[in-house]
Amino acid sequence: MNISLLGNCQAKALVWYLSQLNEQFDVKYISIEVFRNVFGGDQNFRGKPTPSITNTQEAVERLQNSNFIIYQNIEEDTSKNFNFKKIREYSSVAKLISFSSMVYDPKDPHKFYQKEMAYRDKKFNVDITANQIIEKHGNKVKVQKKGTKKPNHPCSFYFLELVREICIKAKWEYYTDEQYNFYYKERYPFI
Repeated sequence: MNISLLGNCQAKALVWYLSQLNEQFDVKYISIEVFRNVFGGDQNFRGKPTPSITNTQEAVERLQNSNFIIYQNIEEDTSKNFNFKKIREYSSVAKLISFSSMVYDPKDPHKFYQKEMAYRDKKFNVDITANQIIEKHGNKVKVQKKGTKKPNHPCSFYFLELVREICIKAKWEYYTDEQYNFYYKERYPFI
């Protein structure tokens, strides 16, 4: 089964998480133009294998042959080839699942990031929103602290719950309790 992911570093990390669900899954990250020189072309991300495609034609063919496309909504001015409209054009047979670009500060009394995420999620009709996960799990959703290399980026609990929501939408088997606990303790990708 071909599963393709598009988006920021969170989509890149999800490649590894989803590949752990089933050895029959062929999971790849498609790098949009703005991330190609940052992390998009790397075949590993923060120490884990994350097969990636940077060639535009190869990426379009991959999307056309994907069973599932899991993506963050990318605006047209950010990517002319892989924005949310183009993804829909390329994917005549794939099931599409969109998810939030999650940036969060649990200590912000004004909930600036949450409001921004809610605005984008509503604008793009996102399937799995970060705010749903935050509301459901409250203070269990942790982020890296300010002063670290990736402040406000989500830690492993968020990714595990995002994968759970993807599995529900895709009707896939989720991790066993033992796997869940193992991946939770690994704290991938942002510690």
